[in-house]
Amino acid sequence: MAYQDVSYKDKIERLLNHSAIKTSVKLSHVLGVSRNSIINWRDNDGNINAENRDSIDFWYCKAIGLESLNDIDIEPILLPDNFFFEPNLKDVLARRLSFGSLEIEVSVDEDRFKQVIDNIIPHDMNTQAVLDVVGVANATRRMMDAVSEDGFIIDSRQIRDWHYNLMQGIRRDAGQYSINIRIIPDAEIATTDPEDIEAEIEYWVSKYRGTDAVEGIAKAHAHFESIHPFGDGNGRVGRLIMTAQYLQSGLMPPEINRYNKAMYYATLEHAQISGNIKPLAVFLCEQSKKLSESYLNKPSGVRLFI
Repeated sequence: MAYQDVSYKDKIERLLNHSAIKTSVKLSHVLGVSRNSIINWRDNDGNINAENRDSIDFWYCKAIGLESLNDIDIEPILLPDNFFFEPNLKDVLARRLSFGSLEIEVSVDEDRFKQVIDNIIPHDMNTQAVLDVVGVANATRRMMDAVSEDGFIIDSRQIRDWHYNLMQGIRRDAGQYSINIRIIPDAEIATTDPEDIEAEIEYWVSKYRGTDAVEGIAKAHAHFESIHPFGDGNGRVGRLIMTAQYLQSGLMPPEINRYNKAMYYATLEHAQISGNIKPLAVFLCEQSKKLSESYLNKPSGVRLFI
């Protein structure tokens, strides 16, 4: 059963019965809430706000969901043969992937996202929100066009260019490595020191050049996110890189969105801390399969996310 299908009341009960949690005091600590909140939620989970639901989902996936992924085989999903020759196919996929990557980090409405992509700016949408949408959508589509060209490589210059495209107009340091210490909220990951970022990215580029297997792509993604080279937008850049690696390898990329973000973050953190890449690789395969099924197995004439 997927974690989305389990009630929050049941998630809390299963967390309290897990060996890593056991008590309401420990659970309240890891969730960052009062013990009284845990008691109240056990009676009525309808009062849990969105932020706390995200925390419960993450810890449920981390403590319980990861265990099942180690026993699943890694099965890559191939791209359709005509993908790079069908602009409409690329456009549909670019929109879905860019919206999902954005919505797990910022508050964005799907209808408004579509409007902005179609050059209709809602009057009550602020400038940064518009730039967020434009940046991720344009960067994703440009990446897909570039991957199909001969001689395309993912190097440090390309990575900085993608960050610039994503964050142009949003940050003054768009396209530049951070000169400050970066902290990943609620994570036990130590990011690379600012003075070492450039060298670490060059090492990353050389280490993962030509990576064409899901396990290698998963390892590259976990490594890049632990470097965290930019002041903001690291997740969007990392997922853009990961999608490019999938496409270069002729594989269907995974769709990361608000429905699976808890498991995404849990498997990613697990890979970074333990070095065990398999749960992340299995998760990515599952999301590739789901995207392929919804993306390809549609009646003629049905449009996806357009």
